[in-house]
Amino acid sequence: MAKQRPMKIEDLFKLRGVGKVAMSPCGDHVAFELKRFDLKENKNFCQIMLADVESGETRPLTQGEHTDSNPRWSPDGSRLAFVSSRDKGGTLWCLPMDGGQPTRLTDPDGWVSDFSWSPDGRFIAYAYQSMNEREKLERDEKKDELKQRPSIKHITRLTHKLDGAGFWNGEYTHIWVMRADGGGKKQLTRGAFNHSEPRFSPAGRLVSLIANRGDDPDRNFDQSDIFVVPRAGGALRQITRGPGHRQSHAWSPDGKLIAFIGNPCKPTEWWKHDEHIFVVDAKGGKPRDLAPNVDLLCMNATAGDVASSGFVTHPPLWSADSRSVLFNASEDGCGRMFAIGLRDKQPRRVIGGDVNIYHASQSAPGGPIALAMGSAILPGDVFVASADDDYKPRQLTHVNRDALKRVAVVQPEKFSVRSDNVTVQGWVIKPPGFRANRLYPAILQIHGGPQSHYGAGFFHEMQMLAGRGYVVVFSNPRGGTSYGLNFRKCIFRDWGNLDYKDIRKVGDWIFRQRYVDSKRVGVTGGSYGGFMTNWMIAREHRYKAAVTQRSVVSMASMFGVSDYGFAIAGEFNGLPWKGQRTLEKFSPLSYVEKIQTPLLIIHSEEDLRCPVAEADQLFTALKYLKREVEYVRFEGESHGLSRGGRPQNRAERLRRIAGWFDRYLK
Repeated sequence: MAKQRPMKIEDLFKLRGVGKVAMSPCGDHVAFELKRFDLKENKNFCQIMLADVESGETRPLTQGEHTDSNPRWSPDGSRLAFVSSRDKGGTLWCLPMDGGQPTRLTDPDGWVSDFSWSPDGRFIAYAYQSMNEREKLERDEKKDELKQRPSIKHITRLTHKLDGAGFWNGEYTHIWVMRADGGGKKQLTRGAFNHSEPRFSPAGRLVSLIANRGDDPDRNFDQSDIFVVPRAGGALRQITRGPGHRQSHAWSPDGKLIAFIGNPCKPTEWWKHDEHIFVVDAKGGKPRDLAPNVDLLCMNATAGDVASSGFVTHPPLWSADSRSVLFNASEDGCGRMFAIGLRDKQPRRVIGGDVNIYHASQSAPGGPIALAMGSAILPGDVFVASADDDYKPRQLTHVNRDALKRVAVVQPEKFSVRSDNVTVQGWVIKPPGFRANRLYPAILQIHGGPQSHYGAGFFHEMQMLAGRGYVVVFSNPRGGTSYGLNFRKCIFRDWGNLDYKDIRKVGDWIFRQRYVDSKRVGVTGGSYGGFMTNWMIAREHRYKAAVTQRSVVSMASMFGVSDYGFAIAGEFNGLPWKGQRTLEKFSPLSYVEKIQTPLLIIHSEEDLRCPVAEADQLFTALKYLKREVEYVRFEGESHGLSRGGRPQNRAERLRRIAGWFDRYLK
């Protein structure tokens, strides 16, 4: 066996991320996204690969310095459609599988976000948002014309920006249909609403979709319904009614039912319910929760930094007889696969273990499935499974085998602590070559969300820090997902109480370990994890150094500057102009005078979820108080810097984190 060395920062850019998968109709091939982070070009790219199910051999279907994503097979397997950025937008392309070059099907003056084939392969329905005139000029690099125009954003909506996407351009996303050769385009939806998830009915005469077409959809952002519209055009017909959120829907093969992932929340009360699996009559009616008494979150909320997996809601996969469905769910820090019959009371776990299933595709109802799956030591690969072998996954690809062959990837060790009346799950990654008779510095990592979880997701960052000689500890305190609804919602309107108790208990565990040097322990976290880092170091001073990233500092300012900040009104039962004291109570800025720990602040200048003004306030206050603090602002990056930022910035972020802890803990 080749000698293995510790994980380094630059190893991140040798790794590849498997994204969405698409099983061919006859089940003999899998098309899949393969993402790479090019440090030299300082860009992220994605191409479509093809894997042979029998041999495992892979080959590229698309190449070039652009992003090709979301592969979908035509029903007869003769063509593969995908979305591409090669026209500096997001256009739909079609590749003949018997040879030849892909052809563009949609107008380059906009973005395709989703699409589906008709059952006979003659039509494609797609979700399309047009560019505005300014965006067209910017795309075409018409700098002279741009100089002659006013540079403004005219804002009229409450929901007018989204982290990672930017400010709303004034155009809504609508559903269109066209012939499979790109001709005969017809717009099926209209109005001041966004529409998504176009799906053909099994007979091909209808197109279903998801939309929030109620009163004040911006304010009631947690509401949505299923609609259908004739493929040839006509009036929308609403399938679901009443309060609730519906997404990731799929028709039953017999066309009688539609399954979807959702919850029955009233407006602004999303926090009261977990996402469950429902079915509704395709003609309309009251949706039925298939497992109302099962405490599962039917989506993937597993955090990681190589394969994008967290917050993915995958549509159910139907059996051939329309009597049961497969679905993905978060459980005990993992992303697993379950099955349930329409008359069953309990789902059956069909793929368990310490795995992270974050995408799945079926050849046909009841047929073999392709999985994008990883673990805490596997960034992600393509697997296949079928009912014939009781869904035992078989690994098809090894996209990171060469990159990791000589690198030590350490299996996290599980532990648990009791906090009040609950068990809090945690993991520890020990340095390669760990010796129990040595003393090591340690770093506590706190996840974001708070509605997400650590566990079976691969983290290069944690493996890199372990490779530098740190004991890395991470856990899932209350407020996080995959341990049931009560575990998640118990911190509603009470951040910094039960969740902080849990994290403090995990900290106690760290300081008790004989191999940890109690004088050299640090803490870091991002987003909500940044909030909790700020909160902790204002209350305890046993941590030698801290790094807070993309953090929440003031609930009052977050209300007005975050893309969904107005949800704070419900989350904390307070408004900046009425209930200021309530918001101050949950704001780390209110306790800034108590912070003594040397602190590095990392934030992105185009973060619209936790805008950079949050970091500005924290740095200015600490600097004014003459505390030990430094601040690094990343230009041109959003909230997702650590997962999808430009490679040079991701590398610099890791260097800054490691350097700060090296300074104070070594």
